[in-house]
Amino acid sequence: MAGSFRVRGTIKFVVWTALSAAVCIYFWMEYFNGNLQRQYYYKAKSNGWAVHAEAFKDATKDKPAMLQIGSFEKIEGLQAVPVKKGDRLPFGATGIIDKKTVDEGKRVTLEGNTLKVTVPWQIKDSKGFKYRDTFTHKGVETDPWGAVEAVLFILALGFCLGSMAEGFTDMIGMKIEKIKHYEGAH
Repeated sequence: MAGSFRVRGTIKFVVWTALSAAVCIYFWMEYFNGNLQRQYYYKAKSNGWAVHAEAFKDATKDKPAMLQIGSFEKIEGLQAVPVKKGDRLPFGATGIIDKKTVDEGKRVTLEGNTLKVTVPWQIKDSKGFKYRDTFTHKGVETDPWGAVEAVLFILALGFCLGSMAEGFTDMIGMKIEKIKHYEGAH
């Protein structure tokens, strides 16, 4: 009887280990093919130009970054894609330079078919706290289903790992006794 109990525990351990690995591999693939990034940088909150803000983080007034405007499927380097509020962002976009910023002309100016970025970041003060204001994460809206998918992933991984641990204890023949709780005085 104890032998069959251990065999079932071994089978349970192997099956749940494989399922745990499958869940981890699925999440790893989602990360490396860019789907998780696309869930965060999902839609535009305002009209403007979608950009990859890291590409021009070192721009200065003496050495401005010139972003080529076009309808690119994937933003690579110094490129900008015009977007309207509610549009899906192209792959590689990490922020939006809105029209208001361009109209002010202090940080970014529009010169023909290029955006000239002279101040990619600035120190601002809000309620007594100083922070570095960049174009990264500006004007982007996340996919609301991305949060649901993340929670489902965590629940699935937790269930798989818990079942794997239970199979391991069954495999080695370890019996865990439940603690008896006493209420009141005896």
